[in-house]
Amino acid sequence: MLKLKSMRDAAPGKRIFVIEDEGEPASGEALDRLASIACRLIQENGLPGDFEVFGVGLLVLNLRASDRSFFHDGIVFAALDAVNDPNRNPTLTQISLEPE
Repeated sequence: MLKLKSMRDAAPGKRIFVIEDEGEPASGEALDRLASIACRLIQENGLPGDFEVFGVGLLVLNLRASDRSFFHDGIVFAALDAVNDPNRNPTLTQISLEPE
C-alpha cells in the first residue's frame, strides 16, 4: 500500500512528495501510475503544473509555490487512493491505463 511519507518544497518550482510502499521507497512502476492519474486530474480541473517521477520513491510537482493551491496536494491523495484500491474508484484507475 502506497503512503505519503512527507512533502517538501525543493528547488524553485518543485514540490517533492516522498512515497513509500510498506515502509520502502515506492517502485518506479507504482509512481508512474500515480503520476499518470495525478497529471490527468490536473488537466481535467484546469490547474497549472504537472507531476513526474523524480527518483525512487519520489514524485514531483513541477509548479512554483506561488502558483499552487491546496488542490495540488489533494490530487496526490486522490491518486494514491486510486492506485491503492483500484476497485474503489474505477474511473481514476482506468485513467492510469489509457494512453495519453
